[in-house]
Amino acid sequence: MIIRTFIQAEQFLALHIPKTSVQTFPGELGLKRAKYFLHLLGDPQEKLKIIHVAGTSGKGSTCYLISSLLISQGFKVGLHQSPHLTDVTERFQTSNQIISKKEFVHYLNKIIPIVKMVSKTFHSPLTYFEILVGLAFYIFAEKKVDYAVMETGLGGKYDGTNVVLRQDKLSVLTKIGLDHVAILGKTIKEITFQKAMIINEKSQAISIDQDPKAEKIIRDVAEKKMAKIMFVNCRGRFYADPNIFERFNLIGEYQKENASLALAAVNYLSERDGFKLNKVKIKKVFERAKFPGRFDTKKILPAGRQAITKTVVFDGAHNPQKMKAFVSSLIQKYPGIKFNFLLAFKKGKNYQDMLKIIISLVGTSKIILTSFFTENQDMINASEDPEKIGGELNRLNRSSRLNQFEIIPDLKEAWETILKEDGLIVVTGSLYLVGKVFRLIKNK
Repeated sequence: MIIRTFIQAEQFLALHIPKTSVQTFPGELGLKRAKYFLHLLGDPQEKLKIIHVAGTSGKGSTCYLISSLLISQGFKVGLHQSPHLTDVTERFQTSNQIISKKEFVHYLNKIIPIVKMVSKTFHSPLTYFEILVGLAFYIFAEKKVDYAVMETGLGGKYDGTNVVLRQDKLSVLTKIGLDHVAILGKTIKEITFQKAMIINEKSQAISIDQDPKAEKIIRDVAEKKMAKIMFVNCRGRFYADPNIFERFNLIGEYQKENASLALAAVNYLSERDGFKLNKVKIKKVFERAKFPGRFDTKKILPAGRQAITKTVVFDGAHNPQKMKAFVSSLIQKYPGIKFNFLLAFKKGKNYQDMLKIIISLVGTSKIILTSFFTENQDMINASEDPEKIGGELNRLNRSSRLNQFEIIPDLKEAWETILKEDGLIVVTGSLYLVGKVFRLIKNK
């Protein structure tokens, strides 16, 4: 089978998108399948210096910052993240440059025979995520990157990225909270254990300061694996310059946490691998840092001759921990401003607590509830029924300052409607919602 176009590549990958919850997170079987897949590819993951990032909040931003910092020091860096916003090629970046569609098709063709071989051996196909993770390791090895930054998907212990045995793999843990409780566990202790299991035997791990319960679990896992663990606060204490974040471009205290963690990781690598950090170039990274879909501010010009440019803030916050941090930063950045929200939440998320956080600041603003459906990601993702969200808002409205909300299930119509509102517009609740709106803007 030879794939000749990018559309054909997408069609091939779509055949591997899980349709059931068991397929979505196949656990130990999926990890064994992923390891076997990579073994047949020549174990490219063992030919790379890996920075492996897990956690509940801030994984994407931390990965991006680690990559950017290493690039600033003259290294060739592979970056793999998920989910993507508009295009699967976003998951394969070399020195923060997205792979071309032509090159993506070329590399995918190289691994398709192995993909089919694994499916026959395990009597079940590799998932979309497993294929793309294997492809990332393969591409980064082929391109001979100096470092590869790999973001976990779900969890850590049985995640498709947890396939590296090298003791020099650096494990990085971002803030851990309650999310994916149906799969990872219902307590911080259970979830932390799953995340911490990316730590390799006799390796180094770095974590942001955690809840005491989470910290204990991380320390226990590290001790059992005879690994070293370092905890970092958001004041950049592992860097000699106390003013390192004085011109930090990314908004929010939570981004300073991510930046501190990224800086500590790169500082450790500089000591281990014997390269000197260029402070001027590091400052420039923080001055210019901009991560799509995370407190991402854009100027949008709606359709119509009399249209006025609108300021829109996009953020993929999809759990209470992320939403609280985002809303806090929103107030700090735009004090006294009227906000209008376009909201949708993925099925199974704790939208009740996220709504409480949002309406605590909305005041007389407008909320539009909408929906999304994705078929080009690691799994099929559907949003919670907006009517159901509306019912919860009605219940909360009895004791809040919320003025009005509207239910518009069609996303295109909802987007065009929110653009007519006065004041600042906020699109949040899910990274999949943000990605869908980005596609509307791109297509237009």
